Amino acid sequence: MSFSFVHAADLHLDSPFRGVTTESPAIAGSLHSATFEVYNSLIDLCIEKQVQFLLIAGDIYDGADRSLRAQLRFRDGLQRLADNNIQAFVVHGNHDPFKGHSRSIDWPEGVHVFSYRKVKTIPFKVDNSLVALISGISHENRNITTNLAKKFESQDPDLFQIGLLHCNVGRDTGHEAYAPCELQDLIKTGLDYWALGHVHEGKILHKNPYVVYPGNTQGRNIREQNERGCYLVQVDDNNRVTSLEFHELDEIRWFSGSLAIDGLDTLDQLENALSVCIDDFSKKAGRPLICRISLTGQGPLFNELSRENALQELLEHVRDSYEAKSPFVWVQDLIFECRPEIDLKKRREARDFLGQVLRISQELSDTEEGHKRLVEEGLEELFKNRRASKHLQDITDNDISQMLKSAELLCFQMLEGDL
Repeated sequence: MSFSFVHAADLHLDSPFRGVTTESPAIAGSLHSATFEVYNSLIDLCIEKQVQFLLIAGDIYDGADRSLRAQLRFRDGLQRLADNNIQAFVVHGNHDPFKGHSRSIDWPEGVHVFSYRKVKTIPFKVDNSLVALISGISHENRNITTNLAKKFESQDPDLFQIGLLHCNVGRDTGHEAYAPCELQDLIKTGLDYWALGHVHEGKILHKNPYVVYPGNTQGRNIREQNERGCYLVQVDDNNRVTSLEFHELDEIRWFSGSLAIDGLDTLDQLENALSVCIDDFSKKAGRPLICRISLTGQGPLFNELSRENALQELLEHVRDSYEAKSPFVWVQDLIFECRPEIDLKKRREARDFLGQVLRISQELSDTEEGHKRLVEEGLEELFKNRRASKHLQDITDNDISQMLKSAELLCFQMLEGDL
């Protein structure tokens, strides 16, 4: 018998959006309510598409000490599903482990929350006919480092079997290796569909069997750009996935882009170019947008933008122009990556102190060995500082390149004066 379900993960209800600095109460309010609005849209989708059940693969809440508001809103959404005869299958992840603080809440009928003690398998019926088996296990606490995937096994090859798990598949995911496993650990179990959570970028790791990360439902910072949502899955009478359809749910989208100042002679021209750039971002997003714009290139505006407070004043002006629009656009940052009008290659060849500095910067920037040298030697004292080192643990090659560019600009200004 055919059936359908929705696979979602990493709702992070009531996320505080740490690291987002905003001077606007209206934007702050929109951010604070975003995860709840997205959750409502997820429930609406399940009801609209008349699916048989919803799978949530962990990190329903943003932390182990989950808020009462988040729990009540989560329950209310599940009640709406139950009212429409839609079941829900839920596991907890590293952000909201099973042993995390929880109020006494009775879940609606048809809601199945998997424990951490062992993998449990729950049969699913359509019109009293058994059509699928859903197996799952939650994280006991925040720091699970055991391979939970090895606890799963096939129960009945004649039924469609789903594995529900919050885990880290492989080594290069950009996320902490909680419940780590390899792709082959999942494939060899014989299950037909792996509904995963933890990695915030949507990925289909394998087909036949399907191994799927839907990604999180709402981007929470500038690193989580582009659309966010869930998958609608259709299964036919022969236990085959016939459709895997991604549905966008995010209430607010994050985006970063760049604008070159080349050929721009006045601040009026720059303002117009910024407007065109932001309008383009907004049109592509089709919803409220938080963006970061890097000003790049070379041009006569370099000196003007280099002046004290110039960039901050330009940022405030742009924000005033777009905050009240519908949908709103909030420019989180204007990043200054411009260059003075100078032949950098020729200046680097000069046999003076600035030329030598620029040559060293290029050597450090162009190779992986140079990046390593900068981290080990140039940032050594910062890594020794306990407070500073916490912010440097996730430093990337792109971060290092940006630091070198900023250092070059500072050297220009200090050694060459007003260029």
